[in-house]
Amino acid sequence: MYKISLIFTLLTTAAFLKAQVPSFELQPMPEQYQEVKPTVLFQAGNRYIWVGTEQGLFRFDGLDYQPFLMPDSICNNKVTAIGEIGDRLWVGYEDGCVFFQDKVAFQLWQIEEGLPNAPITGFGQGANGLIWVATYGEGLYYHNGRHLYNINTDDGLPGDDIYTIHVDPEGDAWVGTDGGLSRCKVRAEQKQITTIGKAEGMPDEIVRAVIPAGQTGLFWVGTHSGGLALCNAAKGEVSVPFEYWPYAPINAMVSYQNQELWIGTDGDGLLRYTFRDSLLTSLQNPSFGNGRILDLLKDAEGNLWNIQQFRGISKANRKFEQVLQKLPDIQAVLESRDGGLWVGCQSGLFRYDFSAHQFEKILPENTLSLYESPAGQLYAGTFGQGLYILTSDTRHPLHLTAKDGLSNGSILDITGSGSTIWLATLGGVNSFQEAPFGERPVITPRFDEQSALGTNFTYTVFPDSHGRIWFGTDGEGLSVLEDGKLHNYNTIDSIDIQAVYSITEDKQGHIWFSTAREGVFEYDGVRFRHLTLREGIRDLAITSLITAPDGNIVIVHPSGVDLLDPLTRHIIYYDEGIGVKGLEPNLNAVAAGSGRSVWLGMENRVLRYTALEEPLSIHPQTLITNVSVFLEPVDYPLVSTFNHNQNNLVFEFTGLWYTDPKAVRYRYKLDGFDLDWISTRDQQAIYSNLPPGAYTFKVVSTENDTYSDEPVVAYAFTIHPPYWQRWWFILLALAGLFLLLVSWIRQRDRRQQRIARLEKEKVQSQFEALKSQINPHFLFNSFNTLAAIIEESPGEAVQYVDKLSDFYRSILQYREQAVINLSEELSLVRDYGYLLKYRYGENLEVEYKVPDADRYAVVPFALQLLVENAVKHNVISSTRKLRILIEISSNKIIVANNVQPKFTKESSTSFGLESLRQRYEMLGAPPLEVVSDDHLFRMELPLLDATTDLQKNGFSTWMF
Repeated sequence: MYKISLIFTLLTTAAFLKAQVPSFELQPMPEQYQEVKPTVLFQAGNRYIWVGTEQGLFRFDGLDYQPFLMPDSICNNKVTAIGEIGDRLWVGYEDGCVFFQDKVAFQLWQIEEGLPNAPITGFGQGANGLIWVATYGEGLYYHNGRHLYNINTDDGLPGDDIYTIHVDPEGDAWVGTDGGLSRCKVRAEQKQITTIGKAEGMPDEIVRAVIPAGQTGLFWVGTHSGGLALCNAAKGEVSVPFEYWPYAPINAMVSYQNQELWIGTDGDGLLRYTFRDSLLTSLQNPSFGNGRILDLLKDAEGNLWNIQQFRGISKANRKFEQVLQKLPDIQAVLESRDGGLWVGCQSGLFRYDFSAHQFEKILPENTLSLYESPAGQLYAGTFGQGLYILTSDTRHPLHLTAKDGLSNGSILDITGSGSTIWLATLGGVNSFQEAPFGERPVITPRFDEQSALGTNFTYTVFPDSHGRIWFGTDGEGLSVLEDGKLHNYNTIDSIDIQAVYSITEDKQGHIWFSTAREGVFEYDGVRFRHLTLREGIRDLAITSLITAPDGNIVIVHPSGVDLLDPLTRHIIYYDEGIGVKGLEPNLNAVAAGSGRSVWLGMENRVLRYTALEEPLSIHPQTLITNVSVFLEPVDYPLVSTFNHNQNNLVFEFTGLWYTDPKAVRYRYKLDGFDLDWISTRDQQAIYSNLPPGAYTFKVVSTENDTYSDEPVVAYAFTIHPPYWQRWWFILLALAGLFLLLVSWIRQRDRRQQRIARLEKEKVQSQFEALKSQINPHFLFNSFNTLAAIIEESPGEAVQYVDKLSDFYRSILQYREQAVINLSEELSLVRDYGYLLKYRYGENLEVEYKVPDADRYAVVPFALQLLVENAVKHNVISSTRKLRILIEISSNKIIVANNVQPKFTKESSTSFGLESLRQRYEMLGAPPLEVVSDDHLFRMELPLLDATTDLQKNGFSTWMF
């Protein structure tokens, strides 16, 4: 009979969580890994989440999964354990392999004794650098830096199958086996094992999970069939919260400090055990379902993660829960002292029935506001129907209307200060002293448009901790009643404050209020501070403010819910992750709740925000993940100096914010180079051709589009100047320069006239000589080709002779000119190409991409010479065609050909290219550029300006 009663109790308490649950969101693997089965979750110290699967290890940043697969020849890639020892990540596999992360890459743990041959189930770091490794089948191992030792049943361990391991602050390993919870320690190289089993009160010998319970020496223990236990290791005592356990074996647990314990079972899904009321409840969420929970994780931001066998990985924001049943047009919420949840809607006043999992209608009137007095009386303000007074167990409320002194039947807000009840109505502010239930109070009109308040329309009334009463009005801004006098604030720092919607007080006693269009204001008793979009306020249409038990201010608006830290002004955004984006909340539909909670009415659903007690991360974790030089990774952060030619750097970074990873933005700055911060959504910054100097790369990430209080990650490095810019080289160079200068001064007068005369003669001589160096190398081959054509096709021979004549006529015509029009040069090249085609046929291809050729000029025979050289030095056959491309790019004429050198190289004096270079040099043009490798030869010639250089014989300008 007792067990039946206990089962009934457990099943009825399970309804509480069915009423309100966190919103779990699947974190699916990418399409190419859809068949991957995750089994293990772990968050490293740098806040990356690692996922162990039956197909390998993955790293998850909230958006992408990156695989880290070990060689199949070494291990089977079935991950069974992940841990962190020091600053290294350790990974254990089903076949006993152990890898650790060395910076980025993973290395096999190679030890003299060899690795275990059983699945690895956990890691831990003991005292004096001891490494603990738990296995399923071979007991416990420890490595002291020199050798690997084993603890098994021969040493007193009750079983060699270890399900879980936890290392306490003293470095001792607590392991769960088939024989209980064992404490393993090594003192003076001696193994010591003590076990807490059924004889000591453990509900079951098979211990499958163990985690700290807050105080040192206290552990929560999850067993196979006995459920949950609390173990006091110091006293050797065990307490069992539930004598009968109706659920499946426990696989994993995580706890929230002084709040609750989440339990993953082997077939009954997820359970929650709340410490405040000692309730064990089962998660019943249609979007989550039941099943086998393989692992649980609480991340640094407080998010709850789990792996369900057939659904994969899910994540929930533990701070926010939803009441599953929805109501339309929620206008007020209240948690009464007996734990009841009251909701005011246009369709009436409702109370949630936790046993029936549904809302029960209490009043049919349109309910705008709710309040419970210290005496336990509930007040419900309606739209046009006055005020109702009731208690939690009454069905006969007291109804007050204008006949009882109300200024207006529409009551927008109700609050109390001691025994005084304040009402904000559409006819002004009323107040009265609370009377015993059933007696009609005497209502007194206090402030309206005829008073100092100046308006009948008051949205909210708020009593603060200093005994002041604050009023948020429509049209007259903010007012406060202090020492019997009313003070108005309708203009603040030249800002016209029209409507004040919501008011709250932080733990410092500062007053915060929201306005219709001007954002949020803070009043510290002396001056006002203004927060707008610039300070991170996401939406100026704020409907509610309320101070949570942790001191944060909850801000409600149509874009979602924000948490503002009043001390640091840091704001965290919540929307899609808690299922409230795009809703239209009503004014002041918020209320304080029990257990560090706040209730939020969001249009058609009720949310509960819980202020967790443990310290949580409120900023994205910014990491510089990689630094590369010319795309080659460097040993960041150990390497911080580079040579002058190592000046193309790429910085890769990330901002880990699992609450809402899509919201993360970045900005970076290279001190010593950038003048200001650069904002981006990308995760890399590229810097090319950095000059020598000292630099510091800084990067910061944000989840709320403000960077004022976000931590900055920096990497300082130095690019050394080349040796010719070092002080010693400069000193030597200056000394040499001084000697040369002295020598030059002594000879200047003697040489000046002679150099000028010789230079003039030299330039003229070189120029005339260079122009005469053109030599038609292919003349002999042309005559042989002509002879062959005459025999085969006399008609084509005539055309061939015409082209040959045109070509040599062009040579005679242009050889006396310094420059010619590009179109003339192309005509010459086409004639030359025509002659070559008769020799090589389709094995030679010449392609032209030269628009607007009349705009440019070149030196004579420049292109013809390059085509000739290509033919001369490369194999041309039916299997190895020669392709020549002539094109214009970036104000240069480019001649390029594929490289297929002859087996017997042609003799070459290199005079042709040297002659070409000298001719351009004499014209004052930029130098020629040659790009050559095993596959391509490319010559780039500067283009001259046809409009000026042809007129001035080339000695003037060139095209930029």
